[in-house]
Amino acid sequence: MSEIVRIQGLRKSFGQAEILKGIDLDVNTGEVVVMIGGSGSGKSTCLRCINRLETPTSGSIVVAGSDVTCPRTDLNQVRQNIGMVFQGIHLYPHMTALGNVMLALRKVKKVPKAQAEEQARHHLEQVGLAQRIEHYPSQLSGGQQQRVGIARALALEPKVMLFDEPTSGLDPELVGEVLNVMKRTRDAGMTMVIVTHEMQFAREVGDRIVFMDQGVILDQGSPDEILCKPRHKRIQDFLSRMN
Repeated sequence: MSEIVRIQGLRKSFGQAEILKGIDLDVNTGEVVVMIGGSGSGKSTCLRCINRLETPTSGSIVVAGSDVTCPRTDLNQVRQNIGMVFQGIHLYPHMTALGNVMLALRKVKKVPKAQAEEQARHHLEQVGLAQRIEHYPSQLSGGQQQRVGIARALALEPKVMLFDEPTSGLDPELVGEVLNVMKRTRDAGMTMVIVTHEMQFAREVGDRIVFMDQGVILDQGSPDEILCKPRHKRIQDFLSRMN
């Protein structure tokens, strides 16, 4: 399998606080890597460095052959290869679900209007929102809004999808619908890096689990190795609190 993401020696500091302390991580094409760990362990910061929402202090990150840490790299071009779905909902409130997805296609990929509408409709149907296309965010549940966000990211046909706690803040009964869309995205062959606290979901979808603790990767392996037979007491303690 060929790697699509390669992170080497990634460090990130905010002032005197070093959040990432030398991360090395490869992600293969079509692989689903799930990052878990306590709050403040550096998981979300690592994701935000991959698509350069945060600028690394040092180290290198290569995505689909482009070094995103190189000053000469066109970040807009790089971000076309990276879809990201955040915790919290980031939709334009004055635009319908269709309008939100179309805007991404028109702005980022310069797709003509008629083609953008056709593609946006297709991706909204894929996430189960065919009947909600003309609804505004205020008319959608939190889970539906998050699914619009996923459709918007997938419409840009990225090579890798980053998910940062996509179910955080959702009512429990809405969590399942978002996770099901993510499972279907996995089944379609998408490369995914997911930060989540949903351990059962991590076990079901992850090819590899990466456990982060205090800015370093403490361990990584198959879901069985990390979640069922953890070698480190720190991971055992974490999992006992999650169950």
